Amino acid sequence: MRGIKFIAVGVGPGDPDLITIKALKAIERADLVLSPVAAVGRTSIAESVIRAHLDVQTIPIVFPMTRDEKARDCVLREQLEVLRPRWEKAESTVLSVIGDSSLYATAAYFYAAWKELAPSIELELIPGVSAHSLVGARTKRFVALGEEIFSVIPGTADVEAIGAALKSCSAAALYKPSALGELLRPVVESAGPWAEVLRVDRAGLPDERIVKGPPALSSPDEYLSTLLLRKYAL
Repeated sequence: MRGIKFIAVGVGPGDPDLITIKALKAIERADLVLSPVAAVGRTSIAESVIRAHLDVQTIPIVFPMTRDEKARDCVLREQLEVLRPRWEKAESTVLSVIGDSSLYATAAYFYAAWKELAPSIELELIPGVSAHSLVGARTKRFVALGEEIFSVIPGTADVEAIGAALKSCSAAALYKPSALGELLRPVVESAGPWAEVLRVDRAGLPDERIVKGPPALSSPDEYLSTLLLRKYAL
C-alpha cells in the first residue's frame, strides 16, 4: 500500500469568498474529497463553499453530534472501513472543514480514528479564516489590540472554566454560545463589565444575523453562532 496523505483543509467560516487559493488547489488536486455532515442527508456548509468554486465529487462523512467519544470514533472508523478501497489507492485525501483546520476542527477526531487503521498516515493542515475573524470584520470591530489578552472559548466547556477564562481576559470570542442555554447571560455578565457585547449568527451566510448589546446574551438557537466581548471600548 502506498503512503497515505490526509489533508485537513479549512475552507473558512462559510462565505465562499473567504476560502484561500491554497485550499482550492489542494481540493482540486486531491484524489478523494470528503465533507463533514451532522447526519445522513444533511447538507454541508464546507461542501457548499467548495462547489461555489470547483466542480468536484465530494463524499459526506457523518460526524455524530455527541460527547460520547467512543460512539463518535466507532462511527468514524466504520465509515473509513467502507471507504478503505478508495483511500488506499489515493495519493491524497482531503477533508474540508469550516473555519480553520487546526482550531476546534472535526478533522482532529477523523485523523485519530484513521491513524488507528493506518498508523503511517501523513497529516497536512491547510489553515482557513476563523469565525471570530469574520465576525470582527462583519461588525467592523478590532478583536484585540496591543497587550490585551484575547481568549477563544468553546461554549461547550465546563461553565466554571468558561467563567474563569472570561474573567482573566480583556477580550474574548465565545464559540457555540447556544450550548450554555439560559446560563449564557449570567456567566458572561458575572465576568464583566463588558464595554462591547455582540453576537453574529451564521456569519458570512445569506441569513446572517448581527445582535448587539444585552440582546446578544439571550440564548441563541443557532449552532453557528459566535459572541465577541471586549472590556475596553475603542
